[in-house]
Amino acid sequence: MTKLQDLHQELATLQAERTRISGEGEVLLDCWVAKSGAGGTARTGKRYWQLRSRNPIFDGKKSKYLKASEVAEYEAAIARGKRIKALGEEIEKLQQRISKVEALLATV
Repeated sequence: MTKLQDLHQELATLQAERTRISGEGEVLLDCWVAKSGAGGTARTGKRYWQLRSRNPIFDGKKSKYLKASEVAEYEAAIARGKRIKALGEEIEKLQQRISKVEALLATV
């Protein structure tokens, strides 16, 4: 029975950590920061920062131009998103383990 309690305690810890990270600020999933050059007939070699996503989350677009001063803020939001995604996967696996243990205990 203590193993099941340990699993429940670990689950509560992971959920609390996920809540704490969500409370730290904006969370971006499936996004990255990239530098891109001007397209078309641009004559300058200047490169611009862009926030890119797999899904159109920026007013229906997949990319958004950033100021150089905003890059660190968005990189932190991306890191939070990656951590929350990893925690979600850990929580899901742990819930599956808990359900298996409870099923075994029910048969005993």
